[in-house]
Amino acid sequence: MKHVLAFALICLVAVSAAPAYAQEAPKPADPPAKVDVTGVWDMTVETPNGVIENVGTLKQDGEKLTGIMASQMGELAFEGTVVGSEIKWVLNIDMGGQQMAIAFAGKVEGESMAGIFEMGGMGSAAWSAKKRKQ
Repeated sequence: MKHVLAFALICLVAVSAAPAYAQEAPKPADPPAKVDVTGVWDMTVETPNGVIENVGTLKQDGEKLTGIMASQMGELAFEGTVVGSEIKWVLNIDMGGQQMAIAFAGKVEGESMAGIFEMGGMGSAAWSAKKRKQ
């Protein structure tokens, strides 16, 4: 009788645990969307002194970003990253012999992107850009 009771108890535990093992494993999150920002971008930078129009020529190689930002003040080369739809780069500007790093960060959505840039500890402002049609 003890063996029958023990067998019945083992079967009951096994049957009640089966649904826990039968559950599907959680599905992994979708990978970040792949974007390619290579091309020419018309950019608007909203500074405390007004809006500045820039043209960025960007080249993406995997997650590595390189480019040249051109404005009425000249051209500057930069490097950054594109991870998923997140984009970041830094412009190093010579301000009368002193260097200032301006860090851009934003999100790419199709043929446009937008974000915030930090002006070397002197505040932040918004930027946006649209990709030129080829």
